[in-house]
Amino acid sequence: MKKFAKSSWGVLKRSVVNFVEGSSFTHASSIAFYTIFSLPAILLISLSLGSTLFERADVQRELISQVSSLIGLGSAMEIENILLNAARHTDTWFARVVGIITLVVSATSVFLSLQISINQIWKIKPKPKRGIIKFLINRLLSLAMVISMGFVLMVSLVVDTLLVMFQERLSDNLGGITLVFVTSFNVVMSLLFIAILFGLMFKMLPDAKIRWRDVWVGSLVTTALFTSGKFLIGLYLGSSSLNSAYGAAGSLVIILVWVYYSALIFLFGAELTYVYTKEIGSGIEPYTNAVRVETIQIEKKPAPPQHVAQS
Repeated sequence: MKKFAKSSWGVLKRSVVNFVEGSSFTHASSIAFYTIFSLPAILLISLSLGSTLFERADVQRELISQVSSLIGLGSAMEIENILLNAARHTDTWFARVVGIITLVVSATSVFLSLQISINQIWKIKPKPKRGIIKFLINRLLSLAMVISMGFVLMVSLVVDTLLVMFQERLSDNLGGITLVFVTSFNVVMSLLFIAILFGLMFKMLPDAKIRWRDVWVGSLVTTALFTSGKFLIGLYLGSSSLNSAYGAAGSLVIILVWVYYSALIFLFGAELTYVYTKEIGSGIEPYTNAVRVETIQIEKKPAPPQHVAQS
């Protein structure tokens, strides 16, 4: 137990040092920037997938409810307006084709940014050859992540529906105990869905091989950090004057700030996963289309004075 605690402390300490000394803050800014432009496409695809089993209005209501619990009602309404504008149909087939292509490219851009960030944190770099094939594969992987988000949303809605039915059947017999049980189960399932999403990102996005055992350790720790950070970010945004300071753009700025801090938490989780699997786990190996990157610092010695060199 003492050895495990010492190893865990070492992993945490090294992760913090790497996180501060690395480029995580720059990567988080890039992710937040791409997310703002990708948000309508991601929400629209998730909404379309969820609508395969449920009414579109119910899925949208659940989506906005989840967003509202994270970043507030005002920003959630802004996202709802973005979603309504993005869902408007065009008249010509050419415009629809262009719209679909734009939708896919926009939705996958944020996951490409995440992939680049994780690769750099894990010291992995794709080989430059076969650039077009690699580009298409990355887009397909990113699209798969968007579809996975929609699938997780759909499963979440199914679980919520079953919980409501379960609560209605047991409320007459168990009373208040049912509410406690359903609430606790709902929280556990929400954390599980978040952990699955993080696990899929750590497993699918980077150009590296990592064991599922190490992935789940990293995703569970990242989920715990994300859940705690979500609460703290909510307190900060609720007490700050960002909304009033930026006027009409306040809701958009709040979304941007929330995504930025959330990206920082995710990238720290990626850093912690890398350090854990390197020092305790099974390690990370690059795919055949990628190479490991080693950073070497070289200090150039100052040239000797001119008179010394002549003598």
